[in-house]
Amino acid sequence: MKNIFLIVIIMLGLKNYAQSPILNLYTQRLGEIENAYYKDVTNLHNQFVGTWVYIDANKTIRLRFKKREMVYTNYSKGCYVDYLVGEAQYIENGIEKLNSLNNLNINYADIFKYNIVDITKVTYDYYPICNDCPHDVARLLMNYDEATNDDDGFSRNLFIARVTENGVPKLKIQFALGTGQSGQSKSNNLVDSTTLDFTVPYGNYTLTKED
Repeated sequence: MKNIFLIVIIMLGLKNYAQSPILNLYTQRLGEIENAYYKDVTNLHNQFVGTWVYIDANKTIRLRFKKREMVYTNYSKGCYVDYLVGEAQYIENGIEKLNSLNNLNINYADIFKYNIVDITKVTYDYYPICNDCPHDVARLLMNYDEATNDDDGFSRNLFIARVTENGVPKLKIQFALGTGQSGQSKSNNLVDSTTLDFTVPYGNYTLTKED
């Protein structure tokens, strides 16, 4: 019995070591300390979790986010990181042109298999400026991709901010160009890519909470 108790103590100790130290995700440089846990200590991600929708006469944009905690990530040193990840649906003139929402149901070990992944926290005046955002509201800068994008360099930035208008929670989002096309395929740099642009239009949108 004493030996079993000792083994349990050792295992708990190893688990705690693997998760320590716990550092603030948005004030520390990722990957500087091996086995550190870069945690969303203020629960900034939580306010974005769920499904948000924008609808006008021609298009519907639906974004869904969830929080992934303690994902092992191999930066310069292996560490554990909290991420906000998401997927999108886009309908134009009644025709669905993009829908990756079900991809969010899979718990990938590789976080970048999701098409939307947060990069860092930014202020309202970080370009592109969010003129509709209160100055004390933090935005998240997220990398946005689509499964049909086969270009090795092409990327888009998605900025999101949670606000309240007339007592109703809203999501202010901005789609902006990240980097331009490289002309090379993701799978083989010797092959030309075919992607010319992303499906969801660039611009600023206000989404309401759907669930």
